[in-house]
Amino acid sequence: MDNTHSISTEILTFIVRVLGLVMLLVGLYVGIKVILEAWHLYEQPQRIERFATAIEQGSHIDSLLASLASPAANPAPQETDIDQQDITPKTVSPEHAKPDIRMTYFLAWGIVILLLMVIGGLASSAIKTGGQLALYDLQVKRFAQQLLDEARKDHS
Repeated sequence: MDNTHSISTEILTFIVRVLGLVMLLVGLYVGIKVILEAWHLYEQPQRIERFATAIEQGSHIDSLLASLASPAANPAPQETDIDQQDITPKTVSPEHAKPDIRMTYFLAWGIVILLLMVIGGLASSAIKTGGQLALYDLQVKRFAQQLLDEARKDHS
């Protein structure tokens, strides 16, 4: 019975260590991918455009904000006593036109940063847990040794 228990314990320990090693390697891979993606976004910030475009196509935030801003930018004309000949129409050249601010661009940056942080945190947890599982036997032996040392101190 003791021999069967020992073999099953060894098999289970081996499986736990292999799973820990797999988790450790997957965590390292994902962590490296997150770091590389953050670096690529730093070098080429225009890569965020695809994400911003996808957000706009799904939510139409920029279209909504543009439609809300249009009536405020062009108020309805009011009747005045000013002679209409004194008013000259002002034309705005394309260089002086206000640039369109795309909220989805800034929203995309926020979402991407949050996603990178969440994925990086998960990768870090996978590395930590995988390392603990891979060193499972060593930690159990240390814990057992500490228990034995405490038991000897109590009996002395």
